[in-house]
Amino acid sequence: MFDKTSDFKKNFYINISVIVAMIVVFVSFSVLLRLSINHQISVTNDIKTKRGFVTDSSLNLSLLVKQWNFVKDYTQQVSSLVPSKDNLVTFSKDINAIAQKNGVSLTFNFGTEGGTATTGVLGSISFSATADGPVNGILSFLRDVEGKYYSFKINILDMSKRSDTMSRLSISGQVFYSNN
Repeated sequence: MFDKTSDFKKNFYINISVIVAMIVVFVSFSVLLRLSINHQISVTNDIKTKRGFVTDSSLNLSLLVKQWNFVKDYTQQVSSLVPSKDNLVTFSKDINAIAQKNGVSLTFNFGTEGGTATTGVLGSISFSATADGPVNGILSFLRDVEGKYYSFKINILDMSKRSDTMSRLSISGQVFYSNN
């Protein structure tokens, strides 16, 4: 009888061990399956996002191609708005002539070259200028400079009063040029 109980306990422990092992395998399988499903969902969402981006990009590209056919006839006129690097020599002379015409004394200096123009991309050279004169003359000078066809960007524009009738304008920025 003692042997039967021992065999019973032995079979009981074996059966319990097998059941526990099956539960552990099932739980592990469930966790791994869940992780795999979550990963697949993440990959699918990434693909959907990229597909939307590619679709939008292709639509934008087709729109740009259509617009290029219209715009290419005007590229020569647009390039004439930006001087060549060789024509920048006249920029300081033209600015000084405008200043004299408006009764303003001007000090103008080119700085460092910011970028070399390649086909389709503009280059730039920094500049700084100081104009002294009456407020009305300085304002007229700015209006006349704005009316010129030079392409430039003003980074700093500072105007200060020097006396009751005289003011000083300090300007710094970039002049753009093309190699066309």
